[in-house]
Amino acid sequence: MSQRLWWLTALLMAFTLVSIELQAVEPTERPNLSSEPDISIEELLAHTLLLDLADVSPVFSTNYLKLRQWQQRRLNPDEQAELIKMRQQLVRYWHYLDQQAECVEPCISKIFTQQSSYYHAVSLTLYQLMQLEDLTSWELLTLEEKLSPGQQSPLISPIARRLLILGFLPNELRMEPSVGVEANNGMLYGDELVTAIKLFQQQHGLLADGVIGKQTLFWLNQSPRARAKLLARNVLRQSIFTAQLPARYLLVNIPAFELKLIEDGQVALRSKVIVGKASRPTPLLASQISSVVMNPEWRVPRTIIKRDILPHIRQDGHYLTEREFDVYAYDGQQAEHSADEWQALASSHFPYQLVQRPGPKNALGRYKFHFDNSFSVYLHGTSEPSLFKRTNRALSSGCIRVEKVEELALWFKTHLVKDQRLWDKLHTDTTQSQWFALSDKLPVFVVYWTVWLDDAGQVQYRNDIYQQESELSHAVSATIFNTL
Repeated sequence: MSQRLWWLTALLMAFTLVSIELQAVEPTERPNLSSEPDISIEELLAHTLLLDLADVSPVFSTNYLKLRQWQQRRLNPDEQAELIKMRQQLVRYWHYLDQQAECVEPCISKIFTQQSSYYHAVSLTLYQLMQLEDLTSWELLTLEEKLSPGQQSPLISPIARRLLILGFLPNELRMEPSVGVEANNGMLYGDELVTAIKLFQQQHGLLADGVIGKQTLFWLNQSPRARAKLLARNVLRQSIFTAQLPARYLLVNIPAFELKLIEDGQVALRSKVIVGKASRPTPLLASQISSVVMNPEWRVPRTIIKRDILPHIRQDGHYLTEREFDVYAYDGQQAEHSADEWQALASSHFPYQLVQRPGPKNALGRYKFHFDNSFSVYLHGTSEPSLFKRTNRALSSGCIRVEKVEELALWFKTHLVKDQRLWDKLHTDTTQSQWFALSDKLPVFVVYWTVWLDDAGQVQYRNDIYQQESELSHAVSATIFNTL
């Protein structure tokens, strides 16, 4: 059984157990109403809606429907007793999450029961989305070709309506067919709607060019309920992760293509990153950066030689020389061949190891940040900084390339590098490779969050680049039970 399949099976088993536990309230037990404080249906609704949308357990789905029915009337004694039982089920679940996060004292339960500002914002967003779900229909929209500004389409009117409902248009557009355009061609895709689409694209991590293509249409087709479910699942995953964190750490969110350096709860550095392709995904992990390498050599893994390097050599026999690779036989002897011989070897048996020398052409860039992990991945720079201009940056073979690598390296030098004098001495030399020990390790976490609330309270959505949301949806994306 693969490591990923074992992990998913274990999490699904955990989901089943907690679902059973939530239902294990003896029907003969009647809580003492006089000893219980007043319970707000609205408060329970907010908690229960979150867990219902996240598909935590059928218990919360049933409870949510009952609470909706009870909102408008006075409860009888049996219903009051059931209300208390509902609260007990919620408390049991929050405490379960505390255990999953290995909290020494209540932490996740404290976040939710004390109504933190973040949880309040999430609850309000979920409520608003579900209100929209009740008031609107959300039929599937289809396009055969991309829709660019200035074109006409029958979809302009329904797209504008959706943007209005989701808050991207301040007012309903008054749209008239263009002069000389036949009625069945639809409305004109004009400037006001283009501006709204660009805002919509930004909030979904897409290229904000105003062109309605496959990805933009995909997100336009996501109903309010679908959005609410994504937010709920991701919030629970994030809650386990954020329950107990060190004072400073690095966080890489794969779908956001972003790295954040956190110090005392504040973002000290934010940078774009490049992550693994869908065929070679960056793994979720937790580790500690233990050293920094200035001017690293790149010892190319065999899989990358086979998939990436050999095709280049077959096309150009001078590739290894131009990219400053040293070639070694497995006995350690350096190998040298002509361009034609390299091409022939690349087309047949290639019994060599490749080491790229430090320098401007090195694929790892100027710095590598080393941390122990079983996947042989790490953070580093790149020799192709232009790739950071792309919106979809799932481009690597699994490692994480950092755009602001110089700023990150400077932070390490200032705060953690032991031998700062040697660092300063070698900083102008781009060819000498040097490992630097640290005075303390820096925790690093690689997570997978496709939805979150930003600092302005806006919901940010990102593409599920590794298709993990759908795969793990039966257990709150299952990763709710993963401390990442």
